[in-house]
Amino acid sequence: MDRLFDLADLLLNKGVGLLNTIKLFSYILPSLFIFTVPMAILAGTVLLFSRLNEDNEITAIHTAGVTMPSIIKPIIIISLVFSLIMLYFNSTLAPKSNSKFKTFYYEILYKNPIMQFSEKSFVQIQNYDIYIKRISEDNKLNDILIYQWKEGLPTITTAKTAEMAIAEGKGILFRLNNGKILKENLNKIGEFNLCGFSDNEMILGLNQKSDFLSKREGGIRELTSSDLVEKIKTVPENIKHYYRIEYHSRIALAFASFIFVFVAGPISLLYKKRAKSFGITATIAIIFIYYILLVAGTTLGERGFVNPIAGVWLPNLTIGLAGIFFTLKIARH
Repeated sequence: MDRLFDLADLLLNKGVGLLNTIKLFSYILPSLFIFTVPMAILAGTVLLFSRLNEDNEITAIHTAGVTMPSIIKPIIIISLVFSLIMLYFNSTLAPKSNSKFKTFYYEILYKNPIMQFSEKSFVQIQNYDIYIKRISEDNKLNDILIYQWKEGLPTITTAKTAEMAIAEGKGILFRLNNGKILKENLNKIGEFNLCGFSDNEMILGLNQKSDFLSKREGGIRELTSSDLVEKIKTVPENIKHYYRIEYHSRIALAFASFIFVFVAGPISLLYKKRAKSFGITATIAIIFIYYILLVAGTTLGERGFVNPIAGVWLPNLTIGLAGIFFTLKIARH
């Protein structure tokens, strides 16, 4: 949802364009499937058995001599197939898609740097740090501060109001009003020159070439699992656990679909009256418990309180053991 709000802002407020927004959204989708596919398998299984239970179909099936293990078996097989597909998806396709999203997103921002500005926050563009206190509805800037490093020396420019535009082939053009410039003296380090102005124009010279973005290594979630394995061999010992956690979390989330089936079926059969309502509540509760355990285990692993791998697999083991226990229990009936 956070990503979707960002895309809506890019489309509606920043003028990125519909085609670029759709392209960005297509790059986001694979990373969403990492979490939504296990949820969908869980919800589908719970609602299926809840409906069968509420409509007395489970009783009819038992009367026909079909046992519960026979009913659940094909669903277990299907969920295992989904888990194997998601294993490849999480390990290879999703990281590559994340990398394409980041690269394309940065290209858009790099070519249209004005889109990066927002109220009451610093924006870093190459060797400039820019702060804008307020942006009015007519896109006028109020209380702007521009901090620039040039030749190792800082220059600070402030203005009460300003307007900005793209100067083709040059960079960003700022038309500044009622401001001051504070600059360190090149000949006397530690001595500053201060001058004021009523109107001033300033161009932030930017490199317009963005070819280097496609050659960047990318973050940890942009690396395929095979790249993570190679990275683990070369990175310093004190940060290896971050790469191990990312590697194993992809496997654990892939097999969450398979694990959920074992607990979804039995829980759906606990109540016959209002089984569907109970099934929806149970789905939300299981998802909540699983991801709370995932976040807790990952955090404890990152901080060194538990083995990082054990922390990542904690929710799968907990939900899985509970599911196997309930499945064996109903199999006896």
